Amino acid sequence: MAIGIPGIGSGLDLSTVLDQMLAIERRPLDRNLAKQSNIDTQISAYGTIKSAVSSFKSALSALRYPTAFNPATATSSSSTVATATATGGAVASSYALVVTNLATAQKTASTVYTDGTTAIGGTGTMRIRVNDTTNYDIDITGSNNTLEGIRDAINNTADLDVTASVINEDDGSRLILTSDSTGTSNDFAVTFTSDSVGGLDDDDGLSKLFYMGAADTTAETVTTAVDAQVTIDGFDVTSTSNTISTAVSGLTIDLVAAGSSTLTVSRDDAAIKTSIEDFVDKYNALQSAITTARAGDLSNDSSLTFIRSGINNVLNTAASGVGDYSSLAEIGISRDRFGVMSIDSTVFDSVLSSNHEDVMALFTDNTEGFADRLYSYADDLLDTDGAIGSREASLADTKSYLQIAEASLQDRLDSVEARLVKQFAQLDATVSSLNSMSSYLTQQLATFNQ
Repeated sequence: MAIGIPGIGSGLDLSTVLDQMLAIERRPLDRNLAKQSNIDTQISAYGTIKSAVSSFKSALSALRYPTAFNPATATSSSSTVATATATGGAVASSYALVVTNLATAQKTASTVYTDGTTAIGGTGTMRIRVNDTTNYDIDITGSNNTLEGIRDAINNTADLDVTASVINEDDGSRLILTSDSTGTSNDFAVTFTSDSVGGLDDDDGLSKLFYMGAADTTAETVTTAVDAQVTIDGFDVTSTSNTISTAVSGLTIDLVAAGSSTLTVSRDDAAIKTSIEDFVDKYNALQSAITTARAGDLSNDSSLTFIRSGINNVLNTAASGVGDYSSLAEIGISRDRFGVMSIDSTVFDSVLSSNHEDVMALFTDNTEGFADRLYSYADDLLDTDGAIGSREASLADTKSYLQIAEASLQDRLDSVEARLVKQFAQLDATVSSLNSMSSYLTQQLATFNQ
């Protein structure tokens, strides 16, 4: 940056001289900033490596356990009767399902009124009793004794699993109460504990709202709460919900309609292969990240060689005593001369189908399994004392030292700049004074010579 102060009086280009001198003085600071920039680049590169190792570790996480090799898929012979979903723990089998009836939620309609905004007559307290155990009291006052007002009061009652709505039919409007859940354990009853007009159970005042009479315009039960009734392989199962998840371990059954269906659970080899392919992809991504870093920002960093060789050592060490297979190559997972891993689908599909237990053991054995050993190594790399964690800490410490030195170098440069500006200003003034004196003397001498 040009100073632009000295040289005004003298006419000398002192500003350029000052800039050049400061540029020389600034070299230690520039070297410091360049080192910091290089450190930032290395930290960023290690962030990429760390992310790749984390993804690799995540891909291995599930493969350490037998559940990853026993995923199940479920099908229904009649999806119009029921559908099924297999979760962890489901075993290959088939089940004869007969649905007698579905679970339903109670729905009750009030007496018919002219509309939803006209006062219904009477005030007091309406009680909704759920499952014959829990009472919810709703105050009906002159400010909310319309169908819409009562609807809102019910819907604003905390923890009440009953929803209110207003329906407009040909004869007028009704308040509809619907249980939020199906089954007999979620039924409800409506009573009144106080009524300003008439009794607590008659066709008058507030109680008229849910008075069950013979006329078409009085309250009625639209739907009764019913439990789902099914048989599974001939055994009775009752459920408050149309989703049954406890009857068969690992199998969730969603009921659709009455009828019969055969539910079939089978091992999902495609899902197993997908998990293995994810492991292969994450391994290749990590190797690619290491190769890129070694060719660029971390070209002289020996930690990358350590990381790569550690993974290779695990892969090259046979898993002994876990079954028919001791290496990944035997089940179709191999690496080429460039270190790229791939799956031979023909081989893998065959061994998985014919020797599932040994394929599973090759990954999941808690001492020899490849997934467990690779996961542990990746976990060690990411530890604060591991190869990546310790290297990141070292780089961060180095940058901290450089930042402290930067502040000191900047202070020194500021001091040198201030000193030089002052000296050059004095020089400028001196030269300017001498120039003025020289001009004066020249003029005087010229007068004497006339």
